[in-house]
Amino acid sequence: MKKLNSIDLFIDKLSTQVVSNNTTNMYFGNTIASQICRKNLKLYLNKMIDVKPSHLLLGEAPGYKGCGITGIAFTSERILNENTFYKNQGFRCLNKPSKLSSEISATIVWSVLDNYTNIPLIWNIFPFHPHDTSKKKSNRTPTETELELGKVYLNLLLKIFNIDNIIALGRKPESKLKGFGYHYGYIRHPANGGKNKFVNGLKEVLK
Repeated sequence: MKKLNSIDLFIDKLSTQVVSNNTTNMYFGNTIASQICRKNLKLYLNKMIDVKPSHLLLGEAPGYKGCGITGIAFTSERILNENTFYKNQGFRCLNKPSKLSSEISATIVWSVLDNYTNIPLIWNIFPFHPHDTSKKKSNRTPTETELELGKVYLNLLLKIFNIDNIIALGRKPESKLKGFGYHYGYIRHPANGGKNKFVNGLKEVLK
């Protein structure tokens, strides 16, 4: 019960975080979209409590086709609808079945994770969606200030789970783990031609 209450408190804190005008806090407010993101994240974290992950897969930031619309890192609506890890378990999508969002990185990550039973917890070092000021359906790199803010939420999340090792997907999240107090390593992010290195790197960690 304590961990479930901690998850509620964690999501409450996420949902009240003030962000800049070129960032979207998809958990904030009472829109249908924000309610879906909060519910999905709660379901996901509660499910992961039962999974008892020993690893955390840490990305950089939500993309507008994935976490930015589902509330779950490296997870698009198509993954929620089709992957057995999520399917028919109460997760919700904002779009109609014929127009579900799909994200290349999410598709690659879950195509690999489907081969393992020791599924890692998945999170982003910056948990909100950074985008161009005039175009919300875009992605930008988080600033150093945003990455530092993200460390606060990463630390809170790690207090809920018994994680032994953090796997940084890319140099940005890796740069914030030095001196953080957890064992960590780096593997190539799957985007922009990094799929094979990602697959091989994750295989070494999860084998």
